[in-house]
Amino acid sequence: MSASSKFDILAVLLTMAAFSSTALASNSNVGNQCAWNPSGPLGLLGQCRAAYNPTTASRASNWGPWTQRPVCVGPKANRGPAYCAFVKEDFRGEAGLLVLTSPEIAAGDDSFVEDFDPRWTGDTGRRPRPAASDAPPFEVREIPGKGLGAVATAAIRAGDVVLREHPALLQLAEPAEALDRTQAIWVLEEGFVRLPRRDQQRIFDLSRSTGGHVLEDIVRTNTFGATFNDVAHFGLFPRVAVGGKGGAAPVAALSIPAESVVAPQDRDWSAITRYSPRTLELEVVAYKNIQPGEEVSISYSMLNMLSDDRKRTLQEWGFNCTCALCGSPAADIAASDARRARLQQILARLTDETATGPSSAAAIGELTAEMDGVVEREGLAAQAGEFYGMVARAYARAGEAGAGARYARMAVEGMERFAGYDDERTAAARGLLGELGKVGGA
Repeated sequence: MSASSKFDILAVLLTMAAFSSTALASNSNVGNQCAWNPSGPLGLLGQCRAAYNPTTASRASNWGPWTQRPVCVGPKANRGPAYCAFVKEDFRGEAGLLVLTSPEIAAGDDSFVEDFDPRWTGDTGRRPRPAASDAPPFEVREIPGKGLGAVATAAIRAGDVVLREHPALLQLAEPAEALDRTQAIWVLEEGFVRLPRRDQQRIFDLSRSTGGHVLEDIVRTNTFGATFNDVAHFGLFPRVAVGGKGGAAPVAALSIPAESVVAPQDRDWSAITRYSPRTLELEVVAYKNIQPGEEVSISYSMLNMLSDDRKRTLQEWGFNCTCALCGSPAADIAASDARRARLQQILARLTDETATGPSSAAAIGELTAEMDGVVEREGLAAQAGEFYGMVARAYARAGEAGAGARYARMAVEGMERFAGYDDERTAAARGLLGELGKVGGA
């Protein structure tokens, strides 16, 4: 049976299984003033909506900015908030968006899902921003021994945005404990069948790895960490997800090979992902120069993991590590693990605020030099910004505000490049630089 036929059957079954929505009465959902407004000064008079109430709201005006009436379940014994499927069929004018979250979180700031002028995001001109519809500088090909992968069709410079995409789905990372799996799956199904059919197909064609319920499997296999209204969610970005397997035609423009784990010898991975909590975009950014014909790939694991942890993490995604490092002789793997373990010791020393921590500029300088050596050898530059923030704070505790400010500036530069301009860690680094700059004159 073809993937399309399976999809048709699934859509019919989910629609037939849908429960009738509760009869709802009218109520105004417009309430308190928004705490902040990411859309710019023209929206300062806008208001936040009160949390959607499934027992009182009925008119479309009570659902805004959502284009479908939300579908909710309450946790058993009414312990905790409701769990709902919120749908906007024309998110950013591109595609549908399904948000699985609580009414309180969804009501936090509805400008997140309204259209806005991107010039108000504060990141204008800092990096190339291709439109979502622009042809990407790569094509999906079959890669021997790996399956489908993205191969560059043009030269890509380090720092270039290779691809950016808004989510098709956002799912609350930690629903109420009283919400059981059956309820969560029902809300997922109800939200899914309310998306435009083309978006249902995009999601259904993605890879699966865990078995069980099809949609639940797809979400587990393909989501990235994200936030929505400052609360942790999982985000599904179909073009940046894993392409379909088992004969299913992949719709993903970028297939992320499971084999692309950090390898210090040849660094199999060549790009990173960067999420914006203000625009809800996920960007794929070139980590190094990529030549035509080279694979565009990102890592599934945290960059500084030890080998056993890296393999275990990939297995949780349903893959085995076959990168150059994982396939290296045991002695090389052990040497890499030793360097990474030493890096953890250095970071622990730098962040030690007790009397046993480094108290002199000389001691901090020695630790920092050793840290830089490991970062270079292990190919961990994408994490250097976070590390430099730790160095800056260590210098500040030692009374060396000038040195602290220098490393705080390096932290900001690294975080803006690799985490994103509006990432909360970048904001924290800027705050640290502001504090130390006043004292150290940086």
